[in-house]
Amino acid sequence: MVRAVLEFLENLTNWYVRLNRPRMKGDEGITEEDQRTSLNTLFDVLMNTTQLLAPICPFISEYVFQNLRNGLPEDSPLALKSVHWTAIPEYDQDLINEDIEAVVHRMCNAIETGRLIRDKIKIPIKYPLRTVRLVDADPKVLKGFETVKRYLCEEMNCIDIELIDNEAEYVDYSCKPDNKLIGQVLKKKFDKKFSAGLQELTSEQLKQYLKGEEVQVLGESL
Repeated sequence: MVRAVLEFLENLTNWYVRLNRPRMKGDEGITEEDQRTSLNTLFDVLMNTTQLLAPICPFISEYVFQNLRNGLPEDSPLALKSVHWTAIPEYDQDLINEDIEAVVHRMCNAIETGRLIRDKIKIPIKYPLRTVRLVDADPKVLKGFETVKRYLCEEMNCIDIELIDNEAEYVDYSCKPDNKLIGQVLKKKFDKKFSAGLQELTSEQLKQYLKGEEVQVLGESL
């Protein structure tokens, strides 16, 4: 649990808080309702996380809770003297939106990949680019990029984002097997010959595999 919560807090800080600063500050063009929504969301997340961490980090959780409690109405069930008097938050499936999570996850991957490419070709992030091209054959993925285009432009410091569905022109798939993981599944069947067969899979075969279809390697279905 601890590792998962720490990863969550890292994403909360590096992505949600940083990308939503203009909303939280109520910058020009941000409505009062939008500002309040972003702040209330952050407050609820911090409160729930503090409650989850209370058994593990009792003192720092208590310190954070005492500050958060100032923002609670007097009749709130959480307006107690100590975080250790509150119940662990209940999971609510209705609050989960997997489509939005997938869009944000892909956005983060695109931004991090863009930064890596800049480092590789030695173009610092401070230098703006005219256009960044994002390539994916799935129209749903490209539609998701369109909804977060503003964040992509800001984080990758570019003027425009070009969305391309012709994956074959830009992407060539190759297979590099995880010997330990595949060995646990295939046991003795996984040898040097089988590993070589995996690496000989064509880009088209790998695309089909990623879509959920089977591929054959030395008579073994994967």
